[in-house]
Amino acid sequence: MAHVVILGGGFGGLAAAHELRDLLPGDEITLVDRADRFYMGFAKLWDLSGVRPLEDGTALLSGLSNRSVQFVHADIGSIDPQERRVETSEGTLDADALLVALGAGPLPGHLELLQGDGAHDLYDARQLPAMRQALDQIDRGRVVVAILGVPLKCPPAPYEAAFIVDERLRQRGVRRAVAVAVATPQPMTLPVAGPDASAYLAGLLAERDIELLSQHVVQSVDPTRGVIGFDGGREEAYRLLLGVPACAPPQVVRDSPLAAPSGWIEPHRHSLRTAFDHVYAVGDCTLIPTANGQLPKAGVFAAAQGTVAARNIAADLRGGVIAAFDGVGHCYLELPGRKVALVEGNFLSDPPEVGLTEADEDNFRQKQDYERDTLAAWLG
Repeated sequence: MAHVVILGGGFGGLAAAHELRDLLPGDEITLVDRADRFYMGFAKLWDLSGVRPLEDGTALLSGLSNRSVQFVHADIGSIDPQERRVETSEGTLDADALLVALGAGPLPGHLELLQGDGAHDLYDARQLPAMRQALDQIDRGRVVVAILGVPLKCPPAPYEAAFIVDERLRQRGVRRAVAVAVATPQPMTLPVAGPDASAYLAGLLAERDIELLSQHVVQSVDPTRGVIGFDGGREEAYRLLLGVPACAPPQVVRDSPLAAPSGWIEPHRHSLRTAFDHVYAVGDCTLIPTANGQLPKAGVFAAAQGTVAARNIAADLRGGVIAAFDGVGHCYLELPGRKVALVEGNFLSDPPEVGLTEADEDNFRQKQDYERDTLAAWLG
């Protein structure tokens, strides 16, 4: 009986566990994560907007037992890909095949920028109550949603947050007294989707009187004065700052032989194999190059990669056809009125064939269905 160990209980790890259970019914599958529950990133913005509490879209990873997958709730201390051995706070795990799907965390230096009063990490679920309270109390000044660097998780999310802020302030009747702005170091809103989609999103921001500060690189945050400092010496005042830190690979990845000079794992972009036998890597802890940068760090891609990696692990262990990640996928862009557009296409083609669909309510319902059905399949 073979033993497959999956590190990480996010999109990539859970999709892989689900696929492996079907492909390797008689083998042992273990998933390790320091968290004990899973939710989709966009569920945090639904909480912030009042669509639904985050808890209602959260499932316990212990639900993996329903699929005969062992869940180990533990910190991961080290990864030895040569021996396929993992040291955890709950003991040592030896594997016949290993899948690393550990995601990415916030860049520590960017977190330091968000330590003062009135500043929050937009992607930190623990700060949701404080952010909601701040949006319910602010009655003057400016709210700034600031992308602090790249790469970032879910590129559309900061703009979705700006629309949420705008809508909450309008509902309270204070929007005229409170300005809203989005700052990004990038030259356009959604570089991965191209200039046309970026111009469309910029136009929607302008329609809602949300200022777009493109090519604005944050250098400092002064909570005492309530000022953001950008490169070139420009400063912008704020009363509430919702920051989006750039991503960084987990320390355990950076410390492992899996890490490339970039600090990320750089597997084969189609097979997801690493340089080590029977060791694969998927999701946000990887760097997958594309013709115009790198694959977006988004859950839909991690899940697709997890499925491909699982099929290739099964082929390694039991034989079969090698699978390939084709780069086709989408990101959701949620707009006012509970409408959703899809940033979709082939992200690995040269040039990328990516566009933006028309926003409608059917896509919003599709997004809801995707969450419900996926949670039920993986952890129900």
